[in-house]
Amino acid sequence: MDFVERLPSPYWLTYLVLFILQSIIIHILAWIDGWLPAYTFSPISLLFPLWLWVPLAIMTHLNSVSVEALSSFSPLLDVDEEMVKRLKYEFTTMPARGVIRSGVIWSIIYIILTYLTFQSFYVAYGLGKLISVVLILEGLLSFLTGSAIYYHSLRQLRLVSSTVKMVKQFNLFELNPVYAFSHVTSQTGVSWMIMLSLTLLVFPIQLASVPVMAILALQVVLAIAAFVFPLWFVHHRLVSKKRRLLAEHNQRVGSMLERLHRCLDENKIDQVVQLNSAITGLNTERAILTGIPTWPWRTGTLTGFLSAIVLPIIIFLIQLIIKGWLGK
Repeated sequence: MDFVERLPSPYWLTYLVLFILQSIIIHILAWIDGWLPAYTFSPISLLFPLWLWVPLAIMTHLNSVSVEALSSFSPLLDVDEEMVKRLKYEFTTMPARGVIRSGVIWSIIYIILTYLTFQSFYVAYGLGKLISVVLILEGLLSFLTGSAIYYHSLRQLRLVSSTVKMVKQFNLFELNPVYAFSHVTSQTGVSWMIMLSLTLLVFPIQLASVPVMAILALQVVLAIAAFVFPLWFVHHRLVSKKRRLLAEHNQRVGSMLERLHRCLDENKIDQVVQLNSAITGLNTERAILTGIPTWPWRTGTLTGFLSAIVLPIIIFLIQLIIKGWLGK
């Protein structure tokens, strides 16, 4: 990923070229093997190139988003510049041991899935020996490399959770820094939904086994958890701060009402007018305090995230409807 970022071309363009190149090679081998008629296109051949290169592009994007978020959030942190640099390094650099362990686990899952779906795909689709071996090895490489997106995302989300807990005091009247990390959590969830949507578009629904569907459904659950859980601590702190301010406000209102009643009993009309004006100001303050949001994200961020969640569900339902119409 670092090597690609150092190239003069944009990183996404490099990954796009590699994706297209790998897809072309797979199609050529499929034509030679006879699995596909010459010069015909098969969407399912894009599945493994998709899971090899798109996760690398997404991880690069999330790294840049996390650095920007940390820069915006850092005014709330009572730490020195060296600590901020250390956090930026952790947000953008994965330890090799964790990545290798994740790759091994997902490779084992891939081997199990290949075993379970071999008859329904490799045999039923009429794949020859050459293209079968190529696709199996291609899939193993994709799971070994592309699965790093899960480790990358979970690591970044854990870092978000631990970083926000370093804040000693939140200011309800200055929420812009508070919203910073919602870009990381929402973009993570959106990225998973983009991968899921692209997978559904190229993967025939009739080939989806129970384990495959379980993994796809798990992505939706993880995306929602990724958006909400890392920032739950911030929400809890904002709620506590808001309740404390409202409690102090109620005490002032109670004190003002006592003084107002005392002035009315003593017929001090001039002070009654002043107190009435103060109570009006307190009512305005209460309206302001009540209207302060306690969820650490903007409305637009939440709307965009929910739209991304709905997209793969819609694609899946459309595929089911088409499958029902075709009777397959």
